[in-house]
Amino acid sequence: MGKSRVIALVIASLVSTASFAGAQAPAQQGARQGGHAMERGMRAGARAERGLFRGIKLSDAEKAKLKDIHAKYAAQAKSLREQMKPAMQEARAARQKGDTASARAVMQRNKGSFEKLAQLRKSQQAEIRSALTPENQKLYDANVQQMAKRRDEMKANRKNGKAGKRGGVGAQQSGQVR
Repeated sequence: MGKSRVIALVIASLVSTASFAGAQAPAQQGARQGGHAMERGMRAGARAERGLFRGIKLSDAEKAKLKDIHAKYAAQAKSLREQMKPAMQEARAARQKGDTASARAVMQRNKGSFEKLAQLRKSQQAEIRSALTPENQKLYDANVQQMAKRRDEMKANRKNGKAGKRGGVGAQQSGQVR
């Protein structure tokens, strides 16, 4: 009788320990994922840039020029992002509290910084384009136009409430049902 109680107590403690550990795991995963949001954004930017060079074979001279251009603009963009960081944190905190009006107000106050960053990207693209051979410039221009078209489609989908939904515009255009 005494052994069965001990065994039951051990099993009960194991089950309760496992349930506590399981309850803690999702919270830890969520915190971990949230901490890497900036990295995800940086990877998305890198993917977008790779998209601009789709189908382009760069010479060694072009690669060297592009490396110099990236270094030049990276420092400028980093300083702008550092200036915007407190405002972005404020907007994020407001959104997490459910106060979208405050978040929008913060973003509106910092519209000038966003425009500077966008202008910096345009200048970088123009300088990158000028560093390419005429053949590569044509491919680069086509890739820029294609990405602009996709960005406009995504904006339209967000406005129409179709963003992220299955069977949205992407599935309709390709003729596929997801």
